[in-house]
Amino acid sequence: MKRRTLRYLVPVAALLAAAGCDYKESFPYQGDELIDFTTDSLYFSFGKEPFSVTEKTMEVGVEIVGSPVSHDRGYRIRIDPLRTTAQAGLHYDALEETRTIPAGASSTTIPVRVHRLELEDETVYTLRLELVETEDFRLGVIEGRAVSVCFTNRLDQPDWWTELSHWLGEYNVRKYQKFIELWGSPITKEDIEENKYAILRVFKEVKLYFEENPVYGVTFPDVEWPV
Repeated sequence: MKRRTLRYLVPVAALLAAAGCDYKESFPYQGDELIDFTTDSLYFSFGKEPFSVTEKTMEVGVEIVGSPVSHDRGYRIRIDPLRTTAQAGLHYDALEETRTIPAGASSTTIPVRVHRLELEDETVYTLRLELVETEDFRLGVIEGRAVSVCFTNRLDQPDWWTELSHWLGEYNVRKYQKFIELWGSPITKEDIEENKYAILRVFKEVKLYFEENPVYGVTFPDVEWPV
């Protein structure tokens, strides 16, 4: 849930109204410079993304409470090891802890680049980031001081898989993701009933792809195909 500078102004507005003063929305914030995350959680699933999509950059928003200034200002983040299950340098690119709000800016983002091929197929990974107070910024409201960045490659076995398992073999998320890439979208049981052989032709291309790229460890049964 995104929070704006206005949340810090509401008590001020209430006091002015009680005193009979005119309140204007442009009333400038006066006080310590504060910093927040713009949300407390982010989530992304590679599940139904084409197999060719191997990287994703998730943007974690950071905002200040106060006015922009004419010089860069530093802020810091830390990783909460007790609530983080993702491994830096493997599941995502390592992050610099000391960062900058550019001159003239009231917000910025922290890019978290996730590596799909390093993710276990059944796991939801979490990267828990916390803000750290610096000389330039105090921390804002409690709910804005930390964010959970979650990502996964999970894609559950569709209910129609067993109907084609003679040719497809055991379910493997990469088989289906490569199919989605070639077909253009996920499919349903009704699609199987109406276009079974067209779908099998595409899965045969999937089979050929993984035979030519054994590094992925994806295999199919050694059977004759009807297409």
